[in-house]
Amino acid sequence: MVVDQIGKIADGVHMLGHRAVPVFLVDGDRPALFDAGLAFLGPVYARQIRQVLGDRQPVWCFLTHSHFDHCGAAAYLKTQFPKMQVVCSEKAANIFDRPNAISLIFDLNQFAAQMAVDFGVDPGDTTFESFSVEATAKEGDCFEISADLTVQVMETPGHTWDFLSYTVPQLKLLVASEALGTPDETGYIVTDCLVDYDVHYQSMQRLSTLDIETLCLGHVYSCTGSDARRHVAESLVQSRRFRNMVERLLETENGHIPAVMKQVKAVEWDGKSGLRQPEPAYVLNLEARINTIVRKWQAARKHHEPNKQLRSSYDRT
Repeated sequence: MVVDQIGKIADGVHMLGHRAVPVFLVDGDRPALFDAGLAFLGPVYARQIRQVLGDRQPVWCFLTHSHFDHCGAAAYLKTQFPKMQVVCSEKAANIFDRPNAISLIFDLNQFAAQMAVDFGVDPGDTTFESFSVEATAKEGDCFEISADLTVQVMETPGHTWDFLSYTVPQLKLLVASEALGTPDETGYIVTDCLVDYDVHYQSMQRLSTLDIETLCLGHVYSCTGSDARRHVAESLVQSRRFRNMVERLLETENGHIPAVMKQVKAVEWDGKSGLRQPEPAYVLNLEARINTIVRKWQAARKHHEPNKQLRSSYDRT
């Protein structure tokens, strides 16, 4: 089943907030949140968490990575649930210690609040604030939700270098966020290899070996049963298609990146309806994705065209 509504998605597993930027809750003796979404959605997350847990509090908040739309409400949620401990990778924790990173995350959350009306939410006055990280996690670490439920940590870089995915093997649950592709409402899957194409693909291959029944993605949808397994497989397929498309366009456009971006954007973003990234964010991510492939393409052509210079700024005209 493909889940596109907020609420229960499997026994003890809930998608909360807004499906464009959800957080996930796994109930147990020590309930666990996964990711912290956008700052302006903080009150929505908190209200829906209380609807599930009542007077109990989340004990854990596991962050997948340090992007603004996955940590934005962390500080607010800590004020609402003082017992909650934030867990992330050491790389992410180091980012959260940098004043310039905190300033950027604040600014991006302020910009995102302009979408509140589109989300059907009152933006209120909840803003991003810096927050403490109680524990860092690495490959193989385990955290207890209940005596019979354990969160296991996997390092899955490629979207970012600080990325962690989480599994709860007893539930056959995988919280992969953007370590896997993100589908739009037409079914097209965007694989966000922002820092390294090969590393991202290898992370997806690792995730494809897991036995899963419930898959929690970063945006828009979650999946259960055969649809969860199908999405993992299709993420790998689409990643290869994206690479092939970019390499073909680089050849036909003689390495002119703005022209390549324009044609890829026509396929992935232009004219599509429903939930999608704001155009400025999409364009920035697209350039990063293409550049991870350009580096490989340049290396392959190095001995044939050693002096070729590639332009990398996006031409909006």
